[in-house]
Amino acid sequence: MPLPALAAVAELVAAAHLGRRGSATDLSEENKKRIVNLVKRGLVSEARASAEELGLDTLDLSDANLRGANLTGANLARASLVDANLSDANLSDADLSNAYLTNANLAGANLTNANLTDALLRYADLPETNLTGANLTGANLTEVDLRYANLTGANLTGANLTGADIEEAIGINTGPARTFIGIPFGYIEARSPFVPGRTTLRRTE
Repeated sequence: MPLPALAAVAELVAAAHLGRRGSATDLSEENKKRIVNLVKRGLVSEARASAEELGLDTLDLSDANLRGANLTGANLARASLVDANLSDANLSDADLSNAYLTNANLAGANLTNANLTDALLRYADLPETNLTGANLTGANLTEVDLRYANLTGANLTGANLTGADIEEAIGINTGPARTFIGIPFGYIEARSPFVPGRTTLRRTE
């Protein structure tokens, strides 16, 4: 695990000690090492539990390099992953509800059946990401790169895709039951030439 990720966890623990606890026993070297080692091994769900023991509301992994990490089923709800590198990571069945993923790199990540309800993904990179069955209800996907992403079975109800790039994305519902907000970047909404009354998204010239 690169130093930035370890430093982020150490700062998180320090913030808890200085801002909430004030007892030296709560910030023992043993506790610090415990959380750092859990993150280093990719056991973020356990790391989060340890953080909660220290009185923390969120796990701060901003700028962390978690490329290729196995985070299957991890509890990252409300976690801060701003500018984090999660490319090629396995986040299948992970809970990322209300997580902060602004400008995060999720290229090639596996987010099958992940829960991203109300997650903030603005400016995130998700090209070739597997979002099969993912819950993106209410997610902010403004100006997100979703080129070649697989969204088969994904729930985009109330998701904001304004300015998103969905070139060659699979499984986005562009019919009359379209439930996301906004028109993705580089597309226009037009009447379908095949089904009367149905609209579709077409790439602009």
